[in-house]
Amino acid sequence: MLSYRHGFHAGNHADIIKHLTLCLLLRALNQKDKPYSIIDTHSGAGIYSQNSAFAQKNEEYQSGINKILQNRDLKRLVPEYYDTLDKLRQQDPSLMPGSPYLEAQLSREQDKLTFIDLHPAEAESLHKIFRRDHRINVQNRDGLEAIAALLPPTPRRGLCFIDPAYEEKNEYHELVKALKKGLARWAVGIYAVWYPVLGRLSDHSKELTQELRRLNVPLLQAELCVEPQQEIRGMCGSGMLIINYPYGLEKDLEEVVGALYKNLCGEGGTAKVKILTKRP
Repeated sequence: MLSYRHGFHAGNHADIIKHLTLCLLLRALNQKDKPYSIIDTHSGAGIYSQNSAFAQKNEEYQSGINKILQNRDLKRLVPEYYDTLDKLRQQDPSLMPGSPYLEAQLSREQDKLTFIDLHPAEAESLHKIFRRDHRINVQNRDGLEAIAALLPPTPRRGLCFIDPAYEEKNEYHELVKALKKGLARWAVGIYAVWYPVLGRLSDHSKELTQELRRLNVPLLQAELCVEPQQEIRGMCGSGMLIINYPYGLEKDLEEVVGALYKNLCGEGGTAKVKILTKRP
């Protein structure tokens, strides 16, 4: 696991659906004055540069963030994302936000945030970026193991944002186990899980979706595939599975994913937003 560095993939199409969904979730949490907790289990470095050696290797940001910079529909639908990006790029126009930066910028003074990453260099980056923010606790540990250890959080209202690397097949199984433990301790929390859509011979997205449906909790899915799924090739798309999704999120996501489909998808690409298990 310590071989994985998100910097290679920062700003790609998967980051875009992931981060725009995160912005909508934070918007929903901010609608009430009550404080909330954010637990980000696979935080990464927090901020990335398009000029870094990691990003330059495959230039994956060309498939995502660079394509949506001037998208009027997305600017209207998710202004929080663009405001945060603009603020970050006042420092350096090559910078790209990771999920912790978005969470720190869009949360409030009364909210509490925990950023977790197993890689020492990523955790060190988080410490440096957020060292002056008293709301933020950075931990260098396994994110899935931390779910059981840290829940329920204080405040009890909030979001657990889960974005594993999925480098090993057993990560899917470990993720479901962690979610079961988390829900047993914190049944009211929102859990937002990102997943990749890979080539058919190595794809586990459908099995993961079915496993989460079996938990019998409110579940919303948003998925964007920028190209057709092949037999062997790598990631063609990705999605979000959101447990205990906020009221009305599906409508906002439908518009956002529709705009992303027009902007990012090539011939044979697909997009969907679907309630898999309704709220009571």
